Amino acid sequence: MNMLEASVAQLDPVVALLALVQITGDRSLLDQHGPALRLRPGDRNQTMFTGERRGDEGGADGYEDAAAQVRAMLVAEMKAGAKPLLPNLDLPLFRKMAEFAAGQPLPDISVGPAYQHSGFTTDTRVRRPQKAPPSDFKVLVIGAGMMGINAGVKLQQAGFNFTILEKHGDVGGNWLETRYPGAAVDTPSRSYSYSFDPNPNWTRFYPTGPEFLHYIQDITDKYRLRPQIQFDTAVSGARWDEERNLWVVEARQGEKTQSYEADFVIWAVGPNNAPNFPDVENLDKFRGPVMHTAQWDADIDLEGKKVVLVGSACSGVQVATAIADQVGDLTIVQRQPEYIVPNPLAHTGVDALERWALENIPFVHQWLRFQAAALAYQDLRGLAVIDEEYRARTGGASPLSDMIKRQAMDYLESHFGDDPAMKAELTPSYPPFAKRIIHDCGFFDTVKKPHVKLLSGAMKSADENAVILADGRRLECDAILLATGYKLMFGRQFDIRGRSGTLRDAFDPYPFSYLGVLIPGFPNMVYLGGPYSHLVANHAVVSEQQVHYTIELLQWMVDERLASIDVTREAADRFVAEVDAELSQTVWANSGNAHGYYRDQGKKVVIGIARHNSHIWHDTRSPRAEDFEIRRKADAGEDEVRTPTRLSM
Repeated sequence: MNMLEASVAQLDPVVALLALVQITGDRSLLDQHGPALRLRPGDRNQTMFTGERRGDEGGADGYEDAAAQVRAMLVAEMKAGAKPLLPNLDLPLFRKMAEFAAGQPLPDISVGPAYQHSGFTTDTRVRRPQKAPPSDFKVLVIGAGMMGINAGVKLQQAGFNFTILEKHGDVGGNWLETRYPGAAVDTPSRSYSYSFDPNPNWTRFYPTGPEFLHYIQDITDKYRLRPQIQFDTAVSGARWDEERNLWVVEARQGEKTQSYEADFVIWAVGPNNAPNFPDVENLDKFRGPVMHTAQWDADIDLEGKKVVLVGSACSGVQVATAIADQVGDLTIVQRQPEYIVPNPLAHTGVDALERWALENIPFVHQWLRFQAAALAYQDLRGLAVIDEEYRARTGGASPLSDMIKRQAMDYLESHFGDDPAMKAELTPSYPPFAKRIIHDCGFFDTVKKPHVKLLSGAMKSADENAVILADGRRLECDAILLATGYKLMFGRQFDIRGRSGTLRDAFDPYPFSYLGVLIPGFPNMVYLGGPYSHLVANHAVVSEQQVHYTIELLQWMVDERLASIDVTREAADRFVAEVDAELSQTVWANSGNAHGYYRDQGKKVVIGIARHNSHIWHDTRSPRAEDFEIRRKADAGEDEVRTPTRLSM
């Protein structure tokens, strides 16, 4: 059996059927073979949850016969080498095929988002350009991480003159900085990549930090973005010039100060930009190394050392699992326990045959990508919003919340059922989803190792040889590792001056935005990944939607010769009031004693938005002109009415 035959033999027959329809252009195959392959009640399409293939448990209703026929036809078509006849799906056909892939109907509002984010289109533009962007219209992008590179690709495709400023010597953003042992993406790799250029070569279902960084670097090179990037350029601030309708951006390149002027500025630095160091007395007196996971020094040798690790959330569980067998003694200090659920694919590699199919069989990648995210396109009631009737009746936040709680508690019981004290230590007292749910990467097994201890407490001070907790316990150690996360900055680390003041003042007491990207009083500027952007979808999805919206804004300015656009305070206030009211009904806001970055300054939720992402996708398709104050260029004149010229022979 050759690679083609072996790869198709292990491929989900539903995915094989969908690929076959697009290759042959024969839509009748759906009705001919689809009913036998359709998921039946009780079947479990694991791809929607973990990225695993659907198992061939069937036999009833002709499942095995249909699967064999479809696979044989797909092999024959691939050997023939014919060009696919149906590369572009219309939305009604996509919806019908998506129902087979997911095993349930796709809601109306999710058809467009699923079509795009699964990779079935690379052109998401709504506004059809009337004018080409002039070369003297300059766009400046701050940051060359996931969002900045996305912006660069789409600006290039739309024809805009742009420059990207990056403080580091390479692209990658957080994935360039995040180099601690065990660093990995906790979103399935099929979904955590650009839909317009997904990666078929992931070696793991949950790629490591270095592998994801390599993907960003490859995209940068593929689209030839490096000539547009000025590396080692650290932006310090920006000032709006009202008279000239442009931004003056200040940056440093080594010892040199550099100024840039731009008609439009895109901040692509994300919400988390600075390590969150705990307030610890006398930390500078500790003789050994002190490392934050965001500033990892690979030259520091931890072999055989006595190590204290402060923090047990996402980065904490990863680094603990990665270094446990290297260090001599590991003490993990947790501020509070986390909800940890099983993830059998945490360290699982993608099968070589599946990778071959992703790389070589047309449309397999798109359909597997759709399956990996299919649950996200359905109603997610109870994920964040509290079900008041259910709470009154049961005390739980929602049926979904209680299901996750039971899963986490059963998993905890499976590891520590014989250790009541440790089980109590690892049992959260706040509702699920009040903090990020952690997918176990081996942390529970790590905690059970004889040289590993887990304690609850807070780091108060240090002396030359130890960490001292708030309750007075003294933990002698050779090294201190801080897995204490990031500060929510949302641009407050920069001196950004708009029409009537600074961004810091505008964000006092709390950051806010309109649609997650715009701030009134700061014209011709978007802040990608701004307040009210997150917790609804992964970073790639949020990035693409917000970059799309930005391109729509820019083309609007070009087409109508606008000197400036600024979202009105009224529109922003209306959006914030609606979103805050919705957030007040969530477990993010009613979080009990949960700590974490979901709440700015530990108080108000501004990072997330309690709306289904399919709604957000539609909200960010096109700007609403009535929500903006616009100023036309002095020489704009009246809109030109173009009359088609009659041609003759």
